[in-house]
Amino acid sequence: MKYSLILIISLFTGVTNASDINCQGKVTYVMDYPNQCNGNMSFKTTGSKGIWVCPPSDKGNSLLLTAFATGKEIGVYINDQGGTITCETLPQYVPARYILINQ
Repeated sequence: MKYSLILIISLFTGVTNASDINCQGKVTYVMDYPNQCNGNMSFKTTGSKGIWVCPPSDKGNSLLLTAFATGKEIGVYINDQGGTITCETLPQYVPARYILINQ
């Protein structure tokens, strides 16, 4: 019972510490590179500091193309992996958790 309680608390703590960073910006490049992005496109924004990012889904591909064609900014929310990464230190082909088009 004691170990079960410790496990539950540690799992809850891990979930509550998870947070997203927003590397928003204008889409500067879009590339079809399905081997790196689970069948999706990859993209760069002014906020991702030249790093390729993978959209979370096929619908995300459509959002990217719309934002690119209209020149709108997008919000790119990425798991900060426990505070170990920032928009300035993203690894190549990092998966976005979700994206949105800013008005």
